Amino acid sequence: MNKQRGNILLNVDWVIIGIYLTLCLLGVLNIYAADFNPAHSDFFDLGHRSGKQALWIGASLIIALGIMAFEGKFFRAMSPFIYALVSLLLFVVIFIARDVKGAKAWIDLGPFKLQPAEFAKFATALFLSAYLGSITRNKKSEVASIEDIGRNFSRFIRGKKVFSLSDTDVYGQVFPLAIILLPMFLILGQDDTGSALVFSSFFFVFYREGVIGRVFIVGLLAIVLAILTLMFDKHVAFTALGVLAVIVYASFIKRTNMALITIGSVVLFLIFMGVFDWSASFNTYVLWGWISINVIVIISVPELWKRIERGVIVGSLVVALGYVGFIEQAYNVLQPHQKERIEIILGKKHDKTVSFQTDQALNAIGSGGFLGKGYLEGTHTKGKWVPEQSTDYIFCTVGEEWGFFGTSFVILLFVALIFRLLQKAEKQRSKMSRIYGYSVASILFFHLLVNIGMTLQIMPVIGIPLPFMSYGGSSLFGFTALLFMFVKFDAQRLDVL
Repeated sequence: MNKQRGNILLNVDWVIIGIYLTLCLLGVLNIYAADFNPAHSDFFDLGHRSGKQALWIGASLIIALGIMAFEGKFFRAMSPFIYALVSLLLFVVIFIARDVKGAKAWIDLGPFKLQPAEFAKFATALFLSAYLGSITRNKKSEVASIEDIGRNFSRFIRGKKVFSLSDTDVYGQVFPLAIILLPMFLILGQDDTGSALVFSSFFFVFYREGVIGRVFIVGLLAIVLAILTLMFDKHVAFTALGVLAVIVYASFIKRTNMALITIGSVVLFLIFMGVFDWSASFNTYVLWGWISINVIVIISVPELWKRIERGVIVGSLVVALGYVGFIEQAYNVLQPHQKERIEIILGKKHDKTVSFQTDQALNAIGSGGFLGKGYLEGTHTKGKWVPEQSTDYIFCTVGEEWGFFGTSFVILLFVALIFRLLQKAEKQRSKMSRIYGYSVASILFFHLLVNIGMTLQIMPVIGIPLPFMSYGGSSLFGFTALLFMFVKFDAQRLDVL
């Protein structure tokens, strides 16, 4: 069918819509199987999850039609207001929501529970793409490629400066990062870690648009620092910070040999610590003394203050030390089951009572074989062995009753959808539409990777739904709005001159 300017119906991508409808249908069929009760087998009974999901699919189609009825320019203009409204809801939820399985993420609206975090993905993607699509960047985009990292390392070895605060593009790098961090931290305040981590998928968008640069490097360092703190203790993290501070310091004053000697001494100290089994208290005194000496040296060297940007070294070290302390304190206030889950992910603890859910999920999938046990014939499913099987673990039902063939078909549908979105995104004439398309594809990819990965025990269990298939109205509404907004943008791309 040939596309025509101004004709929405002819320009709509029916492949994307077809995949969407297929996934929704497979989802409600498997929800019915996971919640099947022979005594009450009415598929559309609203007292059952399958009946509610079918109703929500119908409501989602109304949402999709509503989005298609408006002009794309309307959503572009409304994007900051939608983002602000959803952010306000995320803030309010922290105080008024009741605790459900350790998270305060739902607002009770009669028989329906609204989860604003599911709509935050749509609102953030829309506002971020509208913002990045409207700004004109005067500075050259910074690409964090392997060649750039090697080039900067070579400059460090030769005693050249590798960082300048004045090079930071506030409007093109810092503000986009703030757009995704605001809802992310608000959702963390609801104790919904899984939904918060989904926002890290926007870094794929940043990479495509050349936004990441050193902001991305700082984010990676923060993640590494948090993992070091949780896996070992704060003293190991403090040591890593001290080494990093000396490296940056030496690159500014052109004394690379000082950095090498300092790092070598730390390695030697760690070897002696392991060989002679020095006490923890002695380690604390040595590490704090070592850090204090380096901070004093950094502050006392006159060359460091010839340019104001070099003060970032000391400021960053202080902030990073506080960050390590914050990570430790935040970990201490977690619930015991949350600590156990983190320790299992990090390999510090192996507790079958905590990993029971993932073990049963893997058993259910493995028992399906190649073609599965047959629809409504899954023994694990009927026995309710897998908790949350109709929500976060819906993939287990597919694996047991539809087998390898069914799971492969579902994965191929998602892969086809993501590749279709990327293909369409590259064809957009509008920068905003292209960025939004990459945002949708990145969010779907993150959900697919983590949801299926956690059922196979190759990804941490963070509790996020499988798009369009897991039970839940908020999830289905949010993903429908997210997807059909791009369908709308793509249908109107010929109208962009």
